[in-house]
Amino acid sequence: MLKGSSRGSLSYGIIWGVFCFIQLGCAEDSQVKLRANLPVVDVESPQGAQPELVAPATFEIEVPGKTNTEKCMVTERFPETTYSSLKDEVKLCGYNLYSTGSSQAKNKVLYNCPKVHNTSIAIELYKKPADMSLAQFQKTICPLSKGGKVRLKASSGHPNKEAKFKFNSSGVSTGSTLGYYHLANFFESVLVPPVVVRTVDVDTVLDHSLAGRYLAKTLKNPYLDRYYAAQISLLVTAKHGPQQRVPAQYTSSNRGLGIVPSSYYATAENSRVAPINLNYWAPRQLISDRTQVYGVLAANPGGESNYTEASGTKSEKLRVDRFRKSSVFYLALKDSRPIDQILGGRDLKSVGQMLQGMQDVSAMLVLDFLFDQSDRIGNIHYYKHHFYKDSKGQLKSISDKKFKNLLKMNSAELSSHDKEIVETVKNSGVPLKVMLLKDNDGGFDLNMVKKYQLIANIHRDPSQYANWRNQTEPYLESDLIVRHFSPSVYKGIVKLYRWVLEDPQMIVKMSDYFINELRFTNGEYETFKTNLLSLYRILYSHCKSGRLHLDLDMKNYFSSKPKQVLAATPGVCDGRF
Repeated sequence: MLKGSSRGSLSYGIIWGVFCFIQLGCAEDSQVKLRANLPVVDVESPQGAQPELVAPATFEIEVPGKTNTEKCMVTERFPETTYSSLKDEVKLCGYNLYSTGSSQAKNKVLYNCPKVHNTSIAIELYKKPADMSLAQFQKTICPLSKGGKVRLKASSGHPNKEAKFKFNSSGVSTGSTLGYYHLANFFESVLVPPVVVRTVDVDTVLDHSLAGRYLAKTLKNPYLDRYYAAQISLLVTAKHGPQQRVPAQYTSSNRGLGIVPSSYYATAENSRVAPINLNYWAPRQLISDRTQVYGVLAANPGGESNYTEASGTKSEKLRVDRFRKSSVFYLALKDSRPIDQILGGRDLKSVGQMLQGMQDVSAMLVLDFLFDQSDRIGNIHYYKHHFYKDSKGQLKSISDKKFKNLLKMNSAELSSHDKEIVETVKNSGVPLKVMLLKDNDGGFDLNMVKKYQLIANIHRDPSQYANWRNQTEPYLESDLIVRHFSPSVYKGIVKLYRWVLEDPQMIVKMSDYFINELRFTNGEYETFKTNLLSLYRILYSHCKSGRLHLDLDMKNYFSSKPKQVLAATPGVCDGRF
């Protein structure tokens, strides 16, 4: 979520989101199904060996006092996509909010707090401090502001946030978060932290919401105050039917994580249960029997830095203007010259960062366009990677974290391959910033890339965006603004277009995958298809006319024998290269 500012273009996203959340519903969508009839995985075999996991996989977590177990699901792989491994997703499924058992052999109990900064509700999961009980942690750590937590961690080493549980709510889309992870891998583009589908018991979410609202008021965050109030209304209504006030059983001192004083509910405002459109929100947030909330458990990456050069270096009233006028890489993406003329050479140290930044920002704009992202500028981060050429002249990279871990090891412990990496990076490696997109829940809200026509100008008034947002024909006659794209991203768009909109068999499979595996609502999937068609029309038409360059490819550009992908080559614009 956005740091130090209100979410997105606040006037549209927040106000409309709250209105829908509390009163209207705003659309009709069918129930999003959790995976059915899939065997529960027990990763510990009788002999203690751990079998190789194949996605999809489902784990169970016991809930104190409940017969129903929570579920954690590693989602099915996107077609024709290479993933680094399942281990990070399986690790997420080992995170437990309770001191209970789990079918994940590496069950890890984490302490948890309601999120009380920025403008979206969530449950945050933290590593257990050795000297604190859960009750002590929640009473002393949870009430701290974000800055307070940062300062405490600097002085004491905790709290260490491992993950966060988010679910469909105002300005938050489960489908968007899952979609970014899988399509970023499909496009072979930017870094996106791993995510899994997770269910959490309704009473657990309600307790965090009760505490979250109280803390939001204490910390003077009116947006979270409003959103947690809406969440309380939703869960109370789902459990007990329409209510006027928060039932007494939730106002005792042992509820709300033991943080909320019973006197807090003495005022009508604090105890009121607002009318909620349960028919709209229940399918988006609750499993069919309404005993659990479903959403995503996303890893908290940690150690990342704000990517100022990508977001924009100058202050502007609108964040989008900050990006348009002073993003170092966006300005370069508008240059119509081929990349070798823009860079002026192939020295990795001199021009590597510009090419990597252009490649990342171009891919980011594509993803944000597809997922109707409202909350990106200012929410762009990076990790440092070390780039080097191997003995075959191929460009490789290793994250700074992995490289430092290799340096800590004794030489005798290193494989010959690792020794070669260490020596090569030491002698000729170049540290570069590689984009990380970790805040991806703000999709299907207000498409900033589309509204402000950051990829292509379709000559429509942004102030009239609501009137043309679903039109695709204007993109056939658009003027391309971003002139450079990664070959893998372009090929992915063409392939995705055919799967989603042309091939009869794949149309059915894609619809099933996005709705039942990535948890898109029907409305979100229709929006995604509209955006995909619009983007395809932009890129394909400009490829055919020769105005688009497929030259953002770090590995190819800095290899010993670079090969150009030219739009004029037969088959290239159709994705055959």
